[in-house]
Order: sequence, then structure tokens, then C-alpha cells
Amino acid sequence: MDPSSVGQIRIPERNVLLKLPEWNKQQKILICVAAGLLLCALIVLVALVARPAKTVLSAGVDEPEFINEREDLSGEDSVSPASAATIPPDLKLTFQADDAHPLPEEGAVLPLGEPYTIGGTVYSNYPLDSVTVSISCSHNNQKPYPYKKTVHFRSSRTGAYTLTDAATDEGISLSNQVDFSQLLVGFHTLKITATVKGMRGVEVFRCSFYVVSTEWETITESNFPDSYPEALQFFGETERFLYRYQWVNGRYILADPEWEKTYITEIPAYPDAMPWRVHIDAVPYFEQAFEYLETSYVRVHGTNGDTGLLKASDLITEYNGCYVSRFTSSLKAISHHTFGTAVDVNASMTPNKNSDANTALIDDDVKGHLVYNGILEEGGVPYYDFTYDGSYQNDPNGVPETCVNYLLFELGFFRAGFDWAHYYKSTSDAMHFCLSEFVTYKHEDRQYGLRKVFEYAPPVEPEPSEEPTESPVPIPSPDA
Repeated sequence: MDPSSVGQIRIPERNVLLKLPEWNKQQKILICVAAGLLLCALIVLVALVARPAKTVLSAGVDEPEFINEREDLSGEDSVSPASAATIPPDLKLTFQADDAHPLPEEGAVLPLGEPYTIGGTVYSNYPLDSVTVSISCSHNNQKPYPYKKTVHFRSSRTGAYTLTDAATDEGISLSNQVDFSQLLVGFHTLKITATVKGMRGVEVFRCSFYVVSTEWETITESNFPDSYPEALQFFGETERFLYRYQWVNGRYILADPEWEKTYITEIPAYPDAMPWRVHIDAVPYFEQAFEYLETSYVRVHGTNGDTGLLKASDLITEYNGCYVSRFTSSLKAISHHTFGTAVDVNASMTPNKNSDANTALIDDDVKGHLVYNGILEEGGVPYYDFTYDGSYQNDPNGVPETCVNYLLFELGFFRAGFDWAHYYKSTSDAMHFCLSEFVTYKHEDRQYGLRKVFEYAPPVEPEPSEEPTESPVPIPSPDA
């Protein structure tokens, strides 16, 4: 090579043509497809790299509660690592009430259609992005619910906001945005949440209150198609169950708050000690049923597998409500949930839904496929042993769904004096156990009943808890 040519570039003459390979039509299509796939892969790779990482934010010892509600102008469900890094672990969000403009006291009764001025201050040790007041009404999702008002702070702001302060991006205070005169009759829950940049709303205040009108109706004997005598016998006095109410939405009603405060209470129950709201007259019955369920063990084995030993109370995997003020769908007959004397459990299991077809489904499976083998013992623990040779799907414990609520009734609720709505005259409502209503009594009937256990095992005492509890009030039961 000529040393003088090093570093020089030779430019081809203009009349020299660059000859490309010649491709046929099929080859051209394949090349286009490959290019398209490569482009798609590149786009996906860029999106994955740019996607914000989901970050768990800590707030130190007094960790705030992260809730689903959120007011974020970006509308995104996650925060980027960069913004998350700006949220220190010592974040503190608190609320201080204002004596001049207090929020409703817990359980307060507010008149329908009247305004109410709220106040107070949200404090944060870091700049605030927004503050929100949301108000929900039980069993009512019609307008104006869900009711939500928010103020934002795009500019740098100190870590405090007073609800009556109009220095917001909206140019109006949160207090002036929230109009209590728009609220309808019902039981309401008010929540105040606050955000700092890049994190979900943190609840800093919550209270519940009633909104009532001056017009009342009263539950009467005519609202009981066939069970008024049973209800009167259970309660003894009409004032204990025939109360004033106002309509909320659909079949749901609002009980007189004073009646509710007098007669409705909470008891720890299932699953996982979830409190059940029940009538004070029903408490000893529920506690008796809980004692039976807590001290009884059951095993089901056969074509669907083997459950091993189960505490009977473990069969309650889903709680669906006790005290709920409502009529039936007819809007004329009262539901006994209205009195807190009935409970629904395991409602999502198809056999437990209110259906005529479930009468035969449960009867056939329990009668024809569930065999009771008596009381056996394992490791010193007596248990009720059953064999199942059917094929209906299992619940989370491995018990066929057709048999779960039957076992709860047989081993617990029946013994404590409850009726089971599987035995309703015209339908099966197997999720429903009740005290004060008429149910066709046929559990022990040889033709129509499902009873299999006539003698009961000695109770297996539950492990002692840290705080001793009082023994349930003894009541008459079928096995007494």
C-alpha cells in the first residue's frame, strides 16, 4: 500500500451502481414480518425499563394506614423509584380538631337537609399534595354517593392545611366544598385522607353519623307474613323489635338510632374474631353456638380427599352479616336480619344461595353421599367422623360445599336453639341461621330431615386465651 494513501477514503465513481441482492415476493414478506417483530420487542423492552416500580412506603413507628382511596392527578397506581425516594421513613400525618367547627361526633344524629360546617387541621412533617373528605352512606350508592371533595397544592406548601383555608389550587376551602345539606337519610362514614408527593392517601380521621328526617314509619305485625308469633315469643316485648325506621335505598332502611344503640351490640366471632352485630337478646344463643363450634372437631374423608381433624368453627370461612336493617325484596315483609337475630355465613358457596333447586341439591348430597360413622378419637381428641362418596367441589377446608353449613347447623347452631333456612317452606337459604322467625321444623323428620348426630362428644376445651372470658349464659337446647 502506498504510504501516502493511509487515512484517505476512496470515493467510488458516480457511474458505479450498488447492486443489492434480488429477493422474491415471499422473501420480502418474511423480512417485513421479522422487522415488525423486532420493533415490537424493542417497544416492550423500553416500556419495561421505563415502568415505575411499586414501592412500599413506611412511616416509622406511627405507620399511617394505607387505604384504597386515592386522589392523584396522575391517575397512576404506583410511584416511581425517584419519587418514592423523596418519601422519608419518618413521615407523620395527623389531624387536629377545631373546637369552633368540630366534625360530627361518633354516632351523632344530624337533621336531613341542614348545612354543617367542618373544620380542623391536617399536619404533615413534609409538604402536602392534597387533602380529601369522602362521605359514604351504608347501602346507598346512588347520587350523591360516593361523595368526595378534594383540594390540591401544586405549589410548594408547608406541611399543614386547615379545612377552612381557601388558599388551594381550586381557590376554595375544603370546608366550603363539603355540603352536608346534600346528604340523604342513612348511616354515614366520613373520612379525611391526605397525600404527599408520590404516595397513596393516608387516612387521618374517621367518624360515623346518622342523617335523619322528621318522618318515621314503624315496623308492625303486618310486616310479618308468618312469623310474628315466633318473634313476639322470642323478644317478649314489642319495643324490643318493633322500632321506628326511615327508608334509605331499595329495601334498606335506617333504624331509629336510639333503638339501635339500646339493643344492638357486637360480639367477637368468625372468621378471625370478626365482630358480629347482634341483638342483645340473641347474645347468649350466639355464644352458646360458638362454644359448641369451638369445642367440637369433625373429619370428612372419601372421594374428595381427607380433611383431617377440623375444629367445627373453622367451617365458617366467610361472614356475610347479622344485623342489617332491611325488608325482603317484596318491600313489605321484614327480614329478621333487621333485628340482629339471624346470621348468614359462607354465602359465596353455590349450594348456600337462596334457591329452590338447592333444596334437592343439599338434601340429596347430605342424605345420599355423606355417611356419619360416629364419634372416633385421634390423639386423645374425640371427633365426628364422616365419609363422603359424592363429587361436589370442596370448600377451603376440603369439605364438600353441599355439606359445610349442614355440619355447622348439626354440630353448633341447632344445639344452641337456632333454625336453619334450608328448611324454609318454599326454598333453601342454607347460608341463613336464625332465632326469631318461623321455619318449617323438619331437621329430625325421618323423611325430610337431615339429622345424623344424636349423641354428642365431650367438648374439647379450647386453649386458654390471654384474657379470660365469661362463660356463655346457659339456654335450653335440643340436646339438653
